[in-house]
Amino acid sequence: MGKGQGLRIREDGRHWLPSQGVDPAPLAELNAECLGLLATRAADGLPGAPAPPLTALLREEWATLSTQAVRRLSAAPYSLFDVGIAQAGSWLERRVPGVHEQSQRTEMPFFELSAARSITRRTLVYAWHLARSRPRAACLVFGTTIHAVESLAACSLSALELVAERNADALRPRWPGQISFWRALLAAASADTDPRLQELLLGGIQRLAAETLTAHIP
Repeated sequence: MGKGQGLRIREDGRHWLPSQGVDPAPLAELNAECLGLLATRAADGLPGAPAPPLTALLREEWATLSTQAVRRLSAAPYSLFDVGIAQAGSWLERRVPGVHEQSQRTEMPFFELSAARSITRRTLVYAWHLARSRPRAACLVFGTTIHAVESLAACSLSALELVAERNADALRPRWPGQISFWRALLAAASADTDPRLQELLLGGIQRLAAETLTAHIP
């Protein structure tokens, strides 16, 4: 990323996707769907019911997240949710999975499995198209390395279907352990404090850039 481009992103991260020839609408739609599902699940759930820390500790914030707040937050210029694209290199090496290859995760899932499969499938297809057409943009949107993006672009659609089926329970908010960061995001989106929300979202871009840089270091 050039110096001038980085300056433009820092000034207003909302505009960097169109400047790269990327339509922000599909990303906003995926972000909004995930945010809405978490908000609905928090609102419908019983207090104290088992849930991942990010939703358990911020249950009230999630439960009161309005449609307008979801819309504002979903306009983030990167994916607020992680489907494991950093592992795309290993997807090329897998055949049709057997029982022993199914997910063995012990973490509590954030989403119902059927919804997670649908969102994961659509996110992977969107990421696949972006990886093929705008690989550098895909790196920042999904916070991953160019190697992972190139591996994703080399996957077949049938391989992505298998990944979505096998790894749907991996769908989770980005930085799920950063409770204070998410609390601030939800508060800024709910309060309609645009400068603060943009400041936090730009901070997210910096986090993604730092993580991607670290992943490139051998």
